[in-house]
Formats: sequence, C-alpha cells, structure tokens
Amino acid sequence: MSTELPLPEQPVVMDVPGWQGIHPGIPDTPQRRKLHRQRDVREIVFGAKDGILTTMGVVTGVGAASGDHGTVAIAGLLALIAGALSMGVGQYQGTKSEREVVRSSIEQEKAEMAAHPQDEFAEQVAYYKLKGFSADEAHLIVNRLVRNPEIYLYEMVRDEFGIDPRIADDSDVRPAFAIAGSYAVGSFLPVVPFIPALSPLVALVASGVLALLGLFGIGFYAGSMTTRNPWKRGLEIVLWGSGVFAISFLAGRFIPPLLGHAFVPIGG
Repeated sequence: MSTELPLPEQPVVMDVPGWQGIHPGIPDTPQRRKLHRQRDVREIVFGAKDGILTTMGVVTGVGAASGDHGTVAIAGLLALIAGALSMGVGQYQGTKSEREVVRSSIEQEKAEMAAHPQDEFAEQVAYYKLKGFSADEAHLIVNRLVRNPEIYLYEMVRDEFGIDPRIADDSDVRPAFAIAGSYAVGSFLPVVPFIPALSPLVALVASGVLALLGLFGIGFYAGSMTTRNPWKRGLEIVLWGSGVFAISFLAGRFIPPLLGHAFVPIGG
C-alpha cells in the first residue's frame, strides 16, 4: 500500500448526509441478470446428480444386501425424502449464513470509512495502482467514485474483502427449491424399477441403467451451458457414477456377512 495519504478533491462518502444507510451497488445490465439466472443450473445439476448417486448407492447396497423388493423401494424412497429436505434446508441456511457474513463485512467497512476516511480513500487509490493505473489516474478514479457513495462502497468491499456485495441483498429462495426438487427427481430414477413386480436382478440392472442415463443427461445439460463438449461432460459424470455404484454394490455384498448377516445371492 502507498505510504502517502492523497487528499480527495471533495468531501468523501462520510460527509454525505445519510451515507450510513446506503447499500453497495453498481449499474445493472441485462447480461448480468442473464448470468444470474443461468447460475441456477449449479443447484439443479448438483441436486440431481447427488440425488441419483446417493439413492442409487442406497438402492444398490440394500439390493445386494437384502434382495428384497419392498425393502429396496422403501429405503430408496426414504433416501429421496430425507435427502431432498436436507439439501433444500442446507442450501437455504448456507445462503443465509453467507448473506450475514457479507453484511457484517459491509458494516465493518462502513465503520472503518467513518473512523478513518482519509486512510480508506488512500487505500482505494492504492488498490487502483495495483491494478496498473498511475498514481494520478488512480487518484482521479477514486475522486470520481466518492461522488457515487453506493459505487464507492461497492468498490471498497470488493477490493478489500474479495466478495461481491450484492450477495447481501440476495434473498432469493429459488436455489433452495431448485436443489431440493432436482434432488427428488434424480433420486426417483433409481427407485422406479423396484416399484413394479420385477425380479431383483432385473430391477437392479434397470435401476443402474436409468441412473446412468440420468447422469449422462445431467452432464450433457451442464456441458451445453458452457464451452465444454457436452458429450464428454456427460460421459465424465457417468464414469464417476459407475464407480460409486460399483463400490456401493460391493459394500452391500460383503459388509453384511462381516456383521453376522447371511450372504444374499443376487436374484433372491
């Protein structure tokens, strides 16, 4: 940081009446709003993928351990309900905690700006010098920023804490519902074959096929939202999912005998 304390050409934010009530903000754009909506794909992909992997792991393990149709279906449906609720509540509480942390950081920055306005002004000048601007250019930029208190506060919080202050005002609950709903849909796929009266082996194979198709679809969708090849992205998730299913199957086959339960052949 610079050891000099450049003076602003006009009163800094602290001298603006009512500045304590401002919220950090920057001009919005259609592109930014579009990206914000597209980022919901993160919750959808994560929820559906976790639902398939978790429930298929349960179905595969319980199916290999018990060989009982009803037991597998009940275990899968319970995993669906508990998992969806857990994911939704976890997403909501996690986002709420993040908002509280960001708000605390904003209030901390406001307190520092009120107690040491010249130091904070000089600090922002130093940040712009680190970005490649000359001392005169940085001083000019910050002088322009102080004319717009909400943008000045936004820049201070972003540069000092490395966070997006807009998180503090984002109370949207859609991500929580998105991740819970996508988890439920993903979880239901491996359970479907155990609802009709199929043989245990056929149901287990059909469950695995549906789960892998679901994983590929999730990967393809996620890849199509980026510059990655969607086919490769889909196959990548299928590969990881196959590993999870294989380990779950082996656990269901060999852990019960270690605990004194009888070994159950596939097919009943």
